[in-house]
This record gives sequence, C-alpha cells and structure tokens, in this order.
Amino acid sequence: MNLMFRKNFRAETKERSFGGGGKSSGGRLRTRGASRSDSATAAYTPMDDQPYRNLMLDKITGGHLMDTIRENGPSGSSPAKKMQGRTSVATTPTQTGPISLKTLDRDCFIIPITSLDRFLPAGVTLPTAEKRPSSLSVLEVDDPKLCVLLHLMTPMTSIEPELESPLARPLVQQKSVAAEILGEVGSAKSATEGMLLSNMEHNAEIPFISYYVINTKKTDPEEFYRGLRVNSLRKFDPSTMRYTASHTMDLFNEVATIARPPLHEPGTKPDRPQSTGYIICIYKVFDGDDGEKFEKNWLYWTGARMLYRYLPRSAGLRRITLHKSVSRGDKMYLLLCECSHFLNDLSAAALLIPALRARLCGYTGLYRMAASF
Repeated sequence: MNLMFRKNFRAETKERSFGGGGKSSGGRLRTRGASRSDSATAAYTPMDDQPYRNLMLDKITGGHLMDTIRENGPSGSSPAKKMQGRTSVATTPTQTGPISLKTLDRDCFIIPITSLDRFLPAGVTLPTAEKRPSSLSVLEVDDPKLCVLLHLMTPMTSIEPELESPLARPLVQQKSVAAEILGEVGSAKSATEGMLLSNMEHNAEIPFISYYVINTKKTDPEEFYRGLRVNSLRKFDPSTMRYTASHTMDLFNEVATIARPPLHEPGTKPDRPQSTGYIICIYKVFDGDDGEKFEKNWLYWTGARMLYRYLPRSAGLRRITLHKSVSRGDKMYLLLCECSHFLNDLSAAALLIPALRARLCGYTGLYRMAASF
C-alpha cells in the first residue's frame, strides 16, 4: 500500500526559471563514500539471494512541495506508526467529495508505507487526529506490486583497436543490440513496460540505459533478472562483436516520487509524447552508509529539490522518482526526472545540468527514448 501526500498550493502567476552555472564535465558515478576498489560499471552487478519485498510507488507530481518542507518543523514521532491502520481518504478544504488519482489536481508525494520512516523528507509531518489542521492531505492507493530493473551500459571499445575500421560505428551497433534485447522482452510480455534511453551528449560515460517495469504478481523479479542477464551477456559477447563494454544490472524499488497531474492509475502505462526527455542522476554508497538520516535528506543530495524548484515550466515536469537498489552490498540510487516537453526547448531545460554536476558527486546525464514497448 502506498501513501500519497499533497498540499493546498497557492495559485502561481510567475514562472520560475533558472540561470547561471559554469561549464562542468560529467560527474563520477560514485559518491565520496563509494568503494574505491571497483568501478560501479565494471561488470554486471550480482543479485544476492534474499527475500524480495514487493513495493510499489505511484508516480506523482512536483509543484511547490518544498514550501511544505520549509513550513513544517521536524516531527518527533515515527510517521509510519501514526499511519498504521489508516484507510480513509483525506480531502482538503478546497476539494469536496471522494478523491482519486484521476481527480487530484495538485502536486504530490507518493511513498510506500514501508518507506515512510526513511524517505518521508525531513521536516515534513503527516496529518493526524491530534494535530490539525495540516497543510498535507493523505490518500491511500493500492499497491500494483511493481519492480524496476535497470541496465546501465558504458561505451563499447574494440578488443583489437589496431584492426578497427575507421568507418566502424560502435555506438550504433550497441544501440541496435540493446534495442533488440528490449524488443525480445516486449514480445515475451515478461515486463509491463520497457524503454531504451539514449544519452544526448557527446562522449557520455553511460550512453544507454535500459529501463524495465516488472509486475511482481506475474513475473518473478529475480528470475527476470537472471534471464535478462544471460541474454545480455550472450548478445554482447566480445568474441562475436569484437567490442567490450561494462554493464551494471540490478533490481530497484521506487522509494519516493514527486509527480504532477494528470496521474495515471497504478500499474498502467502512461502516454509519453515524442518530446519527452529525462535528467538522470546516479549515486552509489558503501553498504551501511544508507542510513535513515541520509535517506530522509534525499531531496538535497540527489538534486531533486533543485530540479523541482528551478526547472522551467516549459519543460513540462511529469515526475521525479528516486530508485534504490535491492541487492545486498553497496547501494545504488538513481534519480529519474521525466519532462514531457523537454526536447521542445532543450537549451532552457538543460540549464540546471552544470549546477548538478558542480556538486562533484554522482553521474548526471540527459536522455531521450530510443525505443520502447
């Protein structure tokens, strides 16, 4: 079960924009607390055997939720304990009648109940019977039992550079093979949704990311992971392609989302126009460094707060979703910012990229859909 939070926002008359920031190259994949012994993309990341917990996070909207975080003081009690057993739908004073995802018209947080203690942003308190009024309303939605698998690929390099043809196009070949794998998954219907994201920058460290959404009620995530890993290793076999690349593949949970209406029903595939683009930030930390205080401040160290407040409205922000890897060992976080009109005015939408990279932590890239099902 997920909880969705929304705030009564004041009508806005001014469009926020962001400017400034100097040139900066793409950041490194690991944060300062990351392991130095191996690269985050050195090989396929193994999925250790462990009980898999089905968590679903609906996609929500970003409005001026940061005003709520600034207005509310820190809470002294656990929000998850406050919400145990709550099943009613909370309405705001400005909206009467039953509330559903289709009728919501304000920006929202969507956080699974099991993740409230760790990913409800610091300073945000939940509305309770003892403390009223509250600037937040709570709506419980069904858990569609979804899991996300992400496959990160570095550029391919020739294993025989002295014999490589000057006309060779390894990126085109890599994209073709990745799209072929995506098409096979779509034909098998083992995933409910899939996208191949292509980096729009020159000499990107991670030129392609495959994104799969798995319905855990129909497909076992670990079995899907193993099958896709074997198929990818076979398709990208250096002995046949004459090229090699590093691959990182892992299962992720959507642990927190900021979304903007209109919202789609849980488990359904949203419509995405051709102008949709993505800002993706990737971080990795040591096992054990993913503490509660660290994760409660995810809006700041991931750059989600900056993206939410300063992306121009012309970009058409749809959602900002934080993913956390579920495998044991070092933890990887991936922040995905989806904008429906990103490609219509790319220069304005990309003004935040230098500011995100200037923090010198994680990896930040601009992506567009190359293939999908």
